[in-house]
Amino acid sequence: MSGVLRVPPEQMHQSAAKLHEIARNLKDQHEQAHGAVSDLLAGFGESESRSALAARLEQWEEETRSHHQHLTTHAEKHVRIANKFVAADELDAKATGENVGNQ
Repeated sequence: MSGVLRVPPEQMHQSAAKLHEIARNLKDQHEQAHGAVSDLLAGFGESESRSALAARLEQWEEETRSHHQHLTTHAEKHVRIANKFVAADELDAKATGENVGNQ
């Protein structure tokens, strides 16, 4: 890492908020679809088709959890990095007596 943030911290915070929103929407919409498939399974009775679809549904649910976690983790990294740069700017400003953001 070069120590230079080429994206303003405010933009990183906005991106993080958008990533959290995307993660939430993905989770909500997928859970809705998973619920519909689960309801559908009730009509299959005990059959190979039901077992196959139930196994696939389990896989989809795990993939949804994984995608949600990846998006959330990425958003949290955006926030953490932006906060570190803001803190470094503030520390530098205190040390030099200059206003943050003046370059």
